[in-house]
Amino acid sequence: NGTTWTARTSDVSQALNGIAYDDGMWVAVGDSGTILTSTDGISWTSRFSGTTWDLYGVAYGGGMWVAVGNSGRILTSTDGISWTSRTSGTTHHLNGIAYHDGMWVAVGSDGTIIGTVPL
Repeated sequence: NGTTWTARTSDVSQALNGIAYDDGMWVAVGDSGTILTSTDGISWTSRFSGTTWDLYGVAYGGGMWVAVGNSGRILTSTDGISWTSRTSGTTHHLNGIAYHDGMWVAVGSDGTIIGTVPL
């Protein structure tokens, strides 16, 4: 209802910086490459990201999860569980990511905007 909130435990000590929901799953990202998933928003499972870099944003679109973070880090996943590192073409921190109509756009430090070619 957006009014009454209940504290939940994630069982991680790292800061959590971004969260998104789609395709029946919540995905949260945070410091030191932390990625958590949940199907109910109550119980959370830690996933292996393959990085120790901080992650700041995550989104879902076009059948894919994308997470972004420090030094241009981009990770992708088709299931939210197994993640693959991708080349972003920037070393600037990426703080947010969004998807629309076949195109991903990420934003970050120093006015950085990067995007994919629309499908």
